[in-house]
Amino acid sequence: MSPPVDSESRSILPQPRTLRLGLLWIAMALALGGALGYDALASRPPNSINQRVLAIASEVRCPSCLDETAAQSTTQTAIAVRATIRQRLLAGQDQEQIEAYLESRYGPAILLRPQATGVSALVWVLPVVAALAAIAALAAVLFNRRAGPAVPLNSEERELLEKARRRWREHGGQ
Repeated sequence: MSPPVDSESRSILPQPRTLRLGLLWIAMALALGGALGYDALASRPPNSINQRVLAIASEVRCPSCLDETAAQSTTQTAIAVRATIRQRLLAGQDQEQIEAYLESRYGPAILLRPQATGVSALVWVLPVVAALAAIAALAAVLFNRRAGPAVPLNSEERELLEKARRRWREHGGQ
């Protein structure tokens, strides 16, 4: 049985359903935050030179293949790309410098991960903005959902409402 409603306020008591939905959203947000935090802590950079070469090569497209990374492919061009990555790592360059070199040599299509600058930054920003907008819209719908518009009560209806409130309190209401 839902709590009594009058014309001055939409609900006298908190709705259990609304409370459960709010707690569910909080639990989901905590779970998502925990998963993202764990992933950020668990993903550590590779240590050995071979691991670093393969990590960078896995984010670079094979220049002569259709749908393979330079780490997966066994073609001569992929082997040459991995050798270039190894030489540049040994020379002290970091991943960004190596990717910039490969991009200047083979073009922007060599990189599997688009750069987050200019128009291509939209690839990274728009999904986050869309997800936040969807969450905000869903929250607005859930928190603004009410039993219906409040209608002013006449004296007879107000008296019936008070009787219902008393009866509801007597039978376990708060």
